Amino acid sequence: MTAGRSLRLLVADDDPLQLRAAARLLKALGHSGALAHHGGVALELLERQVFDVVLLDLRMPVLDGLETLGRIRRTDSRLPVVLVSGDDLSREWDYYQRAGASACLAKPMSQDALERLLQRWI
Repeated sequence: MTAGRSLRLLVADDDPLQLRAAARLLKALGHSGALAHHGGVALELLERQVFDVVLLDLRMPVLDGLETLGRIRRTDSRLPVVLVSGDDLSREWDYYQRAGASACLAKPMSQDALERLLQRWI
């Protein structure tokens, strides 16, 4: 469990297994959140609820992570947005950072990696 305050996260991923795994990880770390099956749903949730951090799968149908990130940044430059992918994002990190990403996280997400990442915003 993460020491400090509890965060509220929005997790967007088109894979139901990844969403369930993320929900379990958040609960194990003492955080709460909402789940979205694509970027469009994530944007709708952001309009109605307040989140501390957003985790976006980079490759989703309907509205992918990069497009969702761009739309978030048009209205909120401060909300931490983490791109999540099975690809190695470190080689193109400068590009994603210029697009507005706060960090990146590799899939499958491990509890330790997620906990270390979230410490930035606790």
